[in-house]
Amino acid sequence: MARKRAAMTTATIDYSRLVKARDIRAQAEARARGPAEISLLQAMIVIGEEKWARAMAIAEDAAYPWAMRAAIRGATVLVRGSETMDTLAFLLGLSPEETDRLFLEAAEVTL
Repeated sequence: MARKRAAMTTATIDYSRLVKARDIRAQAEARARGPAEISLLQAMIVIGEEKWARAMAIAEDAAYPWAMRAAIRGATVLVRGSETMDTLAFLLGLSPEETDRLFLEAAEVTL
């Protein structure tokens, strides 16, 4: 009985598309922290009217930088790690863990 010889093929590996273990861990950690963006309305609903009003009163203070007041007033989407989100977290007194929880909970709010 004659054996068929398998045809040898060569493969090219595109290393630029290779995902490293540290990248996989970083992606998993990012997913665990929640989405990268939430709407301002989703955040407002999770934060609650009273706490939101206190933060906005601080943000409206003329002693606060005008550009940041304008950014907060004009925001429709909050992006994790943005200067606007960092400022809002400061105004709300949120720790990084609480900010993560805000993004997770807000993502569950359907509008």
